[in-house]
Amino acid sequence: MNMKKLFALLLVLLMTVSLAACSGGGSDNNNNGGGGDAPVEAVKTFTYAVGDSPNYMDPAIASDSIGSYVINQMYYPLYYFSPNGILPAAAKDTKISDDGLVYTITLVDNKWSDGQDVTAEDFVYGAKHALSLGDAEVSYLAWITDYIVNASNYVGANTDDMTDLGIKALDDKTVEYTLVKPCSFFTSLLWGGIYYPLRPDFAPSGDYTWADTVGYPACGAFVPTYIDRAEKIEFVKNDNWFDAANVKVQTMTCRVITDMEAQLMAYQTEEIDFATSLSAGTVSKLYDDTELFASGNVNYYMELNMRPETAKNEALLDVNVRKAILYGVDRQAICDAIDAGTIYYPLYGFVPNGIVDPTDGDFRESGGDYCKYDKDAAIAYLAEAGYSVDNPLELEYYYNQNTTHDTVAAVLKSQLAEIGINLNLKTGDVRTFFDDRDNQGNFEAARGAMSADYNDALTYLDMPTITYQTKAVWGDTVYDEMMVEIASMSGQERIAKLHEAEKYLVEDQAMVIPLFGYGSACLRKPYVTGDFDNGQGNSIFWYVDVNK
Repeated sequence: MNMKKLFALLLVLLMTVSLAACSGGGSDNNNNGGGGDAPVEAVKTFTYAVGDSPNYMDPAIASDSIGSYVINQMYYPLYYFSPNGILPAAAKDTKISDDGLVYTITLVDNKWSDGQDVTAEDFVYGAKHALSLGDAEVSYLAWITDYIVNASNYVGANTDDMTDLGIKALDDKTVEYTLVKPCSFFTSLLWGGIYYPLRPDFAPSGDYTWADTVGYPACGAFVPTYIDRAEKIEFVKNDNWFDAANVKVQTMTCRVITDMEAQLMAYQTEEIDFATSLSAGTVSKLYDDTELFASGNVNYYMELNMRPETAKNEALLDVNVRKAILYGVDRQAICDAIDAGTIYYPLYGFVPNGIVDPTDGDFRESGGDYCKYDKDAAIAYLAEAGYSVDNPLELEYYYNQNTTHDTVAAVLKSQLAEIGINLNLKTGDVRTFFDDRDNQGNFEAARGAMSADYNDALTYLDMPTITYQTKAVWGDTVYDEMMVEIASMSGQERIAKLHEAEKYLVEDQAMVIPLFGYGSACLRKPYVTGDFDNGQGNSIFWYVDVNK
């Protein structure tokens, strides 16, 4: 999707946890890592695994749902995505001007792991650094450029040149954000990695490679001591973090386990304490909710390269072809094939379940369905475009492999063959796949998934906009104009317009093919406590505890 999105998602990082017992329950007697004159206690360690490697360690780049599993532990943002929504973290106090354009935020007292104070200027520099990397590298850069005064002028610029950016430090503890337009969910954006604090002495302008080598400080609960994105990342507790007294474990290890079965085995043998990339169909039959839980609100869809400027298959420029795919997919059959109980459910719009509608409760329920399975309609639409079972359309579907993606691709291939589409399956390693899909637009149809970056339908519905995409391959100017209108709306008028935009996206133009919604199947050992999940589909381990 997820700070939006946020999503998507794969390379498994395993954290190795060995633990020795300590006094029980919720005791906070951690003594900042067990040093000083306090009684000696055994070192607690925690190990978790994720399903993919982060796309570099720079927080501006690694703020997708997989990367966030790592950077969540290392940085302390102004706001964070909690199970109860967006809550203040480093923001001690936030004042909003009457016109909604100026956010003045006072910081809590915090330190970097090297002992330096975390200052307002660090938050200013963090945003400037994200801009300096450019939109080709930073997927969420629109969270700055669309909202902050003059930010769009500095994409790819040197940080020293950003003299009139609408983010400034009023003093060491006060940072001010000036917006180009009111944004009712702006604080939800401040949890994203593009707004994390950084310093120029370790994060140079325009460079993201600095973060792959240990030695730089962190301002969150943990600091990395070993980094190999293809294998593992190790952490130790940051004794200088402002709330270090309440951090229960002294070391963490995040190992990469890309195979779901291998990750499950590692969980079963207690090599890891927390597994995040699993086959829902398998684990839903083995575990109950004492260990199994679904993380995040995720939509899974087929993305179509359907803009004339980028299309690799001109057939997708025809709305009849796109509607044939839309109606030719039996979403319930896909969920049945995955066989994961209630973790997966058919999705008949682009926004999944669990996103709030302030008036009617759930956005998906209030919006209703914008597509369905209708084989006869699909055949008719395809015939309008000149294709049939006897004269099939050749279409390539690109995805990165795991058990679920393989299952979905096989079912799609079988279903679409019945209406006259020969779906040729193409796979690639995760890094190549995401680069081809998101940066190069090098695909015809591709797997897509997005977790929520904030609890508002816009977290999904701004994805198809031309300005949001690194390489714009779907969406159109009519849809973009709808998004512009929505930006100036509020209340129920805004919600109604969001529904209208989703209907145009899915039902009217079939620019995207929703397939199913889900939460990532995760396992947590009963002896693990203190972690918390968020809507993006990852967890925060600041206060995780391990008591075997």
